Amino acid sequence: MNIDQMSPTALGELHDFWAYWGFCPWNEPPFTGVSRSQNFIKSGLLGKVAEFHAWDCIVWDAGTDEERAKLWHSRKPMPDIMTQRFLFLLPKPWADRRIRSFALGFRGYVEFFAYYPGSDFHPQIKDLTGLVDHGMKLLHQPTMDRGNILTD
Repeated sequence: MNIDQMSPTALGELHDFWAYWGFCPWNEPPFTGVSRSQNFIKSGLLGKVAEFHAWDCIVWDAGTDEERAKLWHSRKPMPDIMTQRFLFLLPKPWADRRIRSFALGFRGYVEFFAYYPGSDFHPQIKDLTGLVDHGMKLLHQPTMDRGNILTD
């Protein structure tokens, strides 16, 4: 099967790949994907200046427009999380991000991005789209030739 014809839902088969990058299975019906929490530290000449946590979610069973709108409105601030980023893998992604702040940003943000493997993407999700594209390439390889998940 051509990589362009492969469905992003097949990314769910790459359990070890996602675990290596710190992702765990995520499911909030009708959505399915993987999520991870990360800690970011900004430092300056005198040491640590700021620290914040981000929560990323890559969603390959992305539901309908109405279901995504419902998810958008249902998101609440998460304790100790500054940014919640959702990356929906859609055949016809929208071009820009959607962002909403909680309490003028003092309680965090939620951001929705859409992407289809191999297409253009918003620069703020380059880290996630690279993983998605690499995962799709791994799926295209025969099982015995998948080799090292980091360097192939």
